[in-house]
Amino acid sequence: MSDMNLPYWKEVRNSCLDPSARDYDVSALSDTLTEVIDQVGVDKLPDCIANAVEKAVFSFDEGALLLGVASYSTDDEGACIRRVLVHWLEVGVDEIRVALALFSQDTFPFRSRAQRVPILTRIAKRFPKFADRCRYLIEASPD
Repeated sequence: MSDMNLPYWKEVRNSCLDPSARDYDVSALSDTLTEVIDQVGVDKLPDCIANAVEKAVFSFDEGALLLGVASYSTDDEGACIRRVLVHWLEVGVDEIRVALALFSQDTFPFRSRAQRVPILTRIAKRFPKFADRCRYLIEASPD
């Protein structure tokens, strides 16, 4: 099934992400994302969202919001989604996926500084516009 043909993207757009609204209904968004996860699988959801951002179904900010809310809407509290986002950073070649991985989560990527520093340093060099975010994630991490 093509992620772009999911009727849920339209439902997400119409009921939860009204572009004219100042706020969004986080409960409705979470419920709708749970339905999408049931259709595509939690491991495929990040790529579905990234593809929707690439095709301008959602703005970057909306895609980041969707990933953030989805992380709190899964049975594993976002562990599978975080693994996908970390993988995107490790690969580090797709600008949209790297940006979503850097800006959609409230947590620091990678469990250790030894992992975090070289990968985020490489990302900052490859994508200079993300250098400030990478520097923040390196310097502000609790370890």
